Amino acid sequence: MKNLAALFITLSLISYAEAEETITGVLEEEISENFETGEIDHRYSIKDENTGKYYFVDAKEIKDKGMKSGERVRIRGDRETKQRIRIRESQKLELERER
Repeated sequence: MKNLAALFITLSLISYAEAEETITGVLEEEISENFETGEIDHRYSIKDENTGKYYFVDAKEIKDKGMKSGERVRIRGDRETKQRIRIRESQKLELERER
């Protein structure tokens, strides 16, 4: 029974660790318009400098954190889906060309 409990705790920690991500990259904004309804959609993505993977971040979270398209940022957060992340902490960084 102890082994089963230890295995459950270990698997829970592994699952938790896999859901948390830290990504660093330049924030990109994609704007699209539905010409029939006139609605405009803003989507934000970041290509992680280390892995090359793209992640999408909710536009409201970006605005709440005061981040803008074109800024280099580091985001630590919870992966909601394979490519969507919810921000826990964020940090603005210098762009490579500013160094």
